[in-house]
Amino acid sequence: MAPSERVETAPPPKTAEVKPPSSLDLKPTEPVPGTVGIPDQAGPPKVALLLPLSGRAAAVGKALRNAAELALFDVASDDFVLAFYDTASSPQTAAAVARTAINEGADMIIGPLFSDSARAVGPVAVAANVPVLSFSNDRSAAGNGVWVLGMLPGEQVERVVRYAATNGYSRIGVLAPSNAYGFEAMQAARDTAAMTGATISRMRSYTPGSSTSLSDTVKSFAASNSGSSGYDAVLVPEGGQAILNLAPLMAYYDIDPNTVKYLGTALWADPSLGREPTLVGGWFAAPDPAGRKPFIDRYRSVHGSAPHGLASLAYDAVGLAAVLARQPEQEKFAIESLTQPSGFNGADGLFRLLADGTNQRGLAILRLTASGFERVDPAPTSFSGAIN
Repeated sequence: MAPSERVETAPPPKTAEVKPPSSLDLKPTEPVPGTVGIPDQAGPPKVALLLPLSGRAAAVGKALRNAAELALFDVASDDFVLAFYDTASSPQTAAAVARTAINEGADMIIGPLFSDSARAVGPVAVAANVPVLSFSNDRSAAGNGVWVLGMLPGEQVERVVRYAATNGYSRIGVLAPSNAYGFEAMQAARDTAAMTGATISRMRSYTPGSSTSLSDTVKSFAASNSGSSGYDAVLVPEGGQAILNLAPLMAYYDIDPNTVKYLGTALWADPSLGREPTLVGGWFAAPDPAGRKPFIDRYRSVHGSAPHGLASLAYDAVGLAAVLARQPEQEKFAIESLTQPSGFNGADGLFRLLADGTNQRGLAILRLTASGFERVDPAPTSFSGAIN
């Protein structure tokens, strides 16, 4: 396996400026045509991108690479070096190629994709004082020099539950999968209810993939929706085919969307969910699609298809690295630069990295419709105050 590759091309144009103290803009000012590539010569600043370019997640890795190359062309200056390393979806391989990247002079590591690989890379990178921006949304992988860039379920739940509570839905039920995503969502619902004066009236978890368990759990959950233990909104942090299986069961057991407001997370940012009538009208927290549209259009124009849902993370991570690389040598990838309070404005909107290795995002509240989404509460434009 060749650990890295570089392709020579003409230097990309400079299209972004460092603009403290406001949020740094990682977006291009105009599309730049041409063949994307990597400068051949070594030298600062150099960033290593760790992706699963082979193995079970190769398709996702390719989409992340495509988006990274767009950011390289759109945002990076002509002396910025980006090298790709194949993790092959293996924590052991990820740690090995991280070591290789550092030995080859990497100043920052972007990736890997999975949380177990991020945990494996962390000790290698921290020993060399090289920061890691992983694509994981698992809080357990954050800290000690590793940041998780993925959208955290707890933050999405806080945003949508807070919005529901301030709009008259003060008794919340929670029906969540019994996995790490679901557990974080349940804890965030409890915490947000305590902060807003709302009440968690009922909370149940179910085993994903078990139709018998799911039916019994929904039936029990629905039966409790009466009297003082009832709820006027229900949070369902689930997406894809799983929620399309779950929602009809909820309607069958009389969790009526006409009287109970359905709430979700960014997993609902899928227009195909609009074909399920039970979910139509529900609210969820996610990046504003209008802000993301230029990135989608740009990606489609170059690659001929819509980007994978995670591709924007690679675009924003490489854009962030490229913009910070223009700062004075001692400030380029310092913790103070990475965690600047003003944050960054990327393809998915406003975000910033926190000292504990997690991230904070500016999220909109969207309403699911039969034909897509509509915005009911905009995403914030700065971190100057409380944003969620």
